[in-house]
Order: sequence, then structure tokens, then C-alpha cells
Amino acid sequence: MENKAMTNIYIFEGVLADYTGGMAVIAASSLERAWEVFAERFDADLVIEKQNCEDVKVIEGVNHAEGVVSYMYGGG
Repeated sequence: MENKAMTNIYIFEGVLADYTGGMAVIAASSLERAWEVFAERFDADLVIEKQNCEDVKVIEGVNHAEGVVSYMYGGG
């Protein structure tokens, strides 16, 4: 069984944009770490993605392994 640590879930809205914004759901210990995981997974320019990010929602204290939980690219 995989060892899971308590993390937070960060929901980024407006990222991964292509005409319209997409979203990414990331489990991490902090917002800073969530952005690091995002950049690693999507090979993203964080300056641009943070500018495009419309909102960040947080669900605290979740028993989930760190990493990308789900994502959706924006589209036309």
C-alpha cells in the first residue's frame, strides 16, 4: 500500500490556457510546492501561468500523495 501524507489540494483555475483557461488540481504540502509540481509536470513558465491563474481554491488536510490529481487544458 502506498504511503500517503497529509497534503492540501490546490485547484488552479485559468491555467493551461489555449483560447480559454484550463485547470489543474495538485496535491502538495504548500502553495509554493504546488506551483513547483505544476511547473515540473507541465514544463510550464510559472510567470505566465501565475499571471493567467484566475483563482486558487484550497482543500486542506487531505490524505493524498503529492502530485497532479487532475487537469484539463483550455480550448476554443
